[in-house]
Amino acid sequence: MSEESPFNLKHASEVAYVEPSGVLDQLNLHPSVVSFIRENKRMLQVAGVVVIALVVSISLYRSYRENRLENGASSLSISMEAEGDAKIEALQHVVSEFAGTPSALWAETELGHIAMKSGEYAKAATLYQTVRDKIKDSNPMYGLLTFGIAQANEAGKEYASSSAMYAELKAVDGYKDEGYLGMARVLEAQNDRQKALAVYEEYLGTFLGKDINEQAKLMIQEKINRLRVQE
Repeated sequence: MSEESPFNLKHASEVAYVEPSGVLDQLNLHPSVVSFIRENKRMLQVAGVVVIALVVSISLYRSYRENRLENGASSLSISMEAEGDAKIEALQHVVSEFAGTPSALWAETELGHIAMKSGEYAKAATLYQTVRDKIKDSNPMYGLLTFGIAQANEAGKEYASSSAMYAELKAVDGYKDEGYLGMARVLEAQNDRQKALAVYEEYLGTFLGKDINEQAKLMIQEKINRLRVQE
C-alpha cells in the first residue's frame, strides 16, 4: 500500500479548516468589542456615513460662508465709492444680496446716514432701528445705532422717542456723555428746564476720581448755572 501523499484530495479534505483571522482580530481588541462591532456592523456603517456627510457639509458651509463674507465686504467697499443714486442702489443690493452678513448691516446703516443727510429723519430713524433690531446690545454697532436713532428723532422733533434713546445711551459704554447731553438738550428744546437741570446735575455727579475731564465738568456747571438763573 503506497504512502498517502499530503497532496491527496482525501487527505486535504480531512485537514481541519481554520478560519483566517479578520482585521478586527489583528487590532488586538477586546473580544467583547470585536463581538459588538460584528453584531452591529450595519448600524456602525450607517453612522459612519452620517458622520462623514456631516463633516463634509460643515466644511462646505464654512467655505460658502467665507466666500459670502468676502464677496459681501468687496461689494460694500465698491458701493461706498459710488455717489448719488448709484450709491443708494449699490448699498440696497448689498443689503438684499448679502442679508445676514456684517456687510449688509453696515450697508443698511449707511443708507440711514444718507437719509439723515437728506433731511429724511423718519426714514433714517427707521433704518437705524431696523439694523439695531438685528444685533445684540453687546455688538459695537449697538451704541452707534442708538445714537443715530436719537439724533434722527431729535432732528425730526420726535422728542419723546429721542429722549428715550438718549436715556438708553447713558448706560452704553462709551456713549455716556452723548446720552446725558442729548437728553438734557432735548428737554431744553421742550422748555422743560427743571428736568433738564436734573439731568445736568446727575451728569455732573458722574465726574468722580482723579482722571476726569475738567473742561467738560466746567461746561456742565455753566449749563447748570444758566438754567438756575432762568428759574
